Amino acid sequence: MVRQYRAPTADGAVLAEPSFDALPALVEANRRSLDRTGVTVGGLPLRELRARARREALELAREYTEGPAFRAGPSAEGPLLLAGHQPELSHPGVWVKNFALNGLARKLDGTPLNLVVDNDTLKSTALRFPTFRRGDPASVRLESLTFDTFSGEVPYEDRGTEDAERACAFDSFARRAEPLWSNWGYEPLLRRVWPDAVHHKPTATIGERFAVMRRDRERAWGCHNLELPVSRLSQTDAFGRFASHVLADLPRFRSAYNAAIRAYRAANDVRSANHPAPELADGEAPFWVRTAKGRRGRATAASDVKRLRPRALTLTLFARLCLGDFFIHGIGGGKYDEVTDAIVRDYFGVEPPAYQVLSATIHLPLPAFPSTADDLRRAGRRLRDLRWNPQHRLPPERRDAGVKALVDTHAALAANEPPYANHAARRERFRALQRVKERLRALVADQVPGAEAELRRVRSEVGANAILRRRDYAWVLYPEEPLRGFLQRFL
Repeated sequence: MVRQYRAPTADGAVLAEPSFDALPALVEANRRSLDRTGVTVGGLPLRELRARARREALELAREYTEGPAFRAGPSAEGPLLLAGHQPELSHPGVWVKNFALNGLARKLDGTPLNLVVDNDTLKSTALRFPTFRRGDPASVRLESLTFDTFSGEVPYEDRGTEDAERACAFDSFARRAEPLWSNWGYEPLLRRVWPDAVHHKPTATIGERFAVMRRDRERAWGCHNLELPVSRLSQTDAFGRFASHVLADLPRFRSAYNAAIRAYRAANDVRSANHPAPELADGEAPFWVRTAKGRRGRATAASDVKRLRPRALTLTLFARLCLGDFFIHGIGGGKYDEVTDAIVRDYFGVEPPAYQVLSATIHLPLPAFPSTADDLRRAGRRLRDLRWNPQHRLPPERRDAGVKALVDTHAALAANEPPYANHAARRERFRALQRVKERLRALVADQVPGAEAELRRVRSEVGANAILRRRDYAWVLYPEEPLRGFLQRFL
């Protein structure tokens, strides 16, 4: 089934499909559907593998997630609810999943587990800031500031801070960013939370530093989830059994995997060979193999299971089928899991469990300009009319009998088009229209400079607003309020 998800654009808007009211029934239906013994994965009935995966993951998560709130843990009998994302400084539309996860767990007396996808790579060592001079739309810019040296894509699990000895770029980032937000009219969270990352254990990776900043805010705002890095999840016996199962039956799994990707591309009119993921080559397994610290390669059937890390589709396949009872996705993950659904159905012979797609938009509280996209369309249409349909823009004081005659002549010429085969008549009509139009243009020529200036102004303001109202700024650029209040709604 092709699903269409559109990121919300209005400030405070939420996309939640299915709706929150539908989730309790879906969670219970997933639990019943996956509680089966007729499907074997890694030498165990699915029911037994799921129990083992849950037990191992929660034990590791309680060990990893520091703090007294997690010593006992939530109900052992309730549903295990999952979300996940890379440990980057994501925007609030991504972060909202963590709060909704916690809220759903409270409602269902379940366990909320956030998977930290630290096996993915760090793709940038900079944050983008909107900068401007107040009242000047032409001054609005996106400026990037680096928090560390970029030395290529390295998995988060291996990526420490590299610039500490030379320029202390990471430690000084919040201070260096101050000039960029000095005229915003508020103090972003960056200034308060960055010391948590700086003073985390010296051996911490960048991903761990970012995660501790986020978790501290979540706990301060009443959101208490268990967390587990995927690098640790991939060391469990349950994941090893799942991976071994795939490797031992790789030709058949590869066929189902590639067929699902091709079907997705056909259904969604996708032509890229890398979207939503590359197809598996002959002998290639759907995992990364960790060849050395900071290095990974493509896995094969002969790869050491203990060195494997899941790719995106394989991670959600394991998480939804073998571990959790319900998954909360963002828009990208929700679309890609159409592929996962097909693999679950076609390879494992199981109806895929339901999941939710959740995203939200909250704008930075920055001053915006009054022009809108509708204003831009109107300003553009006005200038086009002055050039090509001047009869529509004639002021009342110029509509005398002579001008009316010109307008009537134009209308008559426009309405009476000679047959296509009569080329001479068509040429003469075209020339007559041009002569009339030139005379009408002269009557509105004094409006053109003002219309051009208005179009430039509106275009500049709309372009400035597009930067000021982006939805993908890192959460650390927001003030505590209204961000806290917005996220707490989902608890």
